[in-house]
Amino acid sequence: MIKLVCFDLNETLIEENTWKNLNLALGVSPEEDESILKDYEEGRTTYEEGQERLEKIYLKHGLATKNKILETVNQYKYRQGAKEIIRYLKKKGYHIALLSGSIDLLVEKVARELDVDLFGSNNSFVFDKDNKLIEIKTEGRDSTIKVKQLKEFIDKLKIFSREVVCVGDGLSDQELFDLTKHGVTFKGSRIKDKAWKTIDKLEDLCSLL
Repeated sequence: MIKLVCFDLNETLIEENTWKNLNLALGVSPEEDESILKDYEEGRTTYEEGQERLEKIYLKHGLATKNKILETVNQYKYRQGAKEIIRYLKKKGYHIALLSGSIDLLVEKVARELDVDLFGSNNSFVFDKDNKLIEIKTEGRDSTIKVKQLKEFIDKLKIFSREVVCVGDGLSDQELFDLTKHGVTFKGSRIKDKAWKTIDKLEDLCSLL
């Protein structure tokens, strides 16, 4: 019996990859953005080192104010059916969680809008008294932190990992799929081979749950 449904954010509940949009708005060139991601995915740098590179570029250009960051990340659109499926699942009695490698400001905003009490992010932005960014705090690899946070939710709800469905689309969701054995992704996803089920659209969850 499934008791908790856990969602990724970027390109799962919302259409955008907010990191890419944010990087470009804060002075990161497309080449720098691609290089940082590629170096991490191919094992040449750690996740923390990649975030340190981003932080240095942000600070060098001086564009990273709280208002600018909020203005950029708030330009997201919910994926078709996102709000409806959350309402449906809550009405059916499922607990809902939101886990994302995105920034805390965005994750908290989406969680409030969707009335989701269980949520976690892996990147906190620290500002000075003038609301200028001074630091990006990250705990580690997105996949590792997502598993850590999900285990905390599982303990809080007093349920088992096998009673959780995880809906996501990225490499950082693979360890959640391994933990729960109930990973759901979209049919065009690059992690579809790791999934328990694949769907065309979010509304397809209605037939699974």
